[in-house]
Amino acid sequence: MIFIDGANLYKRTRELIPKGKQVDIEKLAHKLLGDRRLVRIYYYNTRSPSADPEEQKAQQRFLEKLGWINNLQKRMGRLIPKEYKVKCPNPDCKKEFVFKTHIQKGVDTRIAVEMVTLAVSDAYDTAILVSGDEDLVEGVDYIREHTHKRVENSCALDKGWSTKLREASDVRIPLTAEYLADCLV
Repeated sequence: MIFIDGANLYKRTRELIPKGKQVDIEKLAHKLLGDRRLVRIYYYNTRSPSADPEEQKAQQRFLEKLGWINNLQKRMGRLIPKEYKVKCPNPDCKKEFVFKTHIQKGVDTRIAVEMVTLAVSDAYDTAILVSGDEDLVEGVDYIREHTHKRVENSCALDKGWSTKLREASDVRIPLTAEYLADCLV
């Protein structure tokens, strides 16, 4: 069973792949599986907060394509707006800057809960987690300590792959430009 943190995958691989290309989720899933049988792919993400209509259309097309992949289920989280206020570091400056962004909610928790629930219910032998997010460590630890399941972890080799998550996993699969080359569309 494969659990893909879509935003994490996109963020970690966008500098590895050529402009205009994207990771084909189905090809990546089959490459990660090798000769093992696919039970299901769970793909987790949120809608893009971008105001750019072209970016929104591109994401919509991508999400629609996911609907054609056999044994794939989309799990959509939500975004909440967040403001950060930062004071000017210069003591003579009295300005305050406001940065607006969005924070993803419901994705990491859902990944961890579903990985654990499906492991406990014996729905899989091996979980392949495509994410570098440290928030998932406790779920991976629980699976390894309380079930006889294996957890493989895959992420791009950069500062975004949590050391704790790598160490908690049984197998580590680095997503390099070479590894992803035949998984692009």
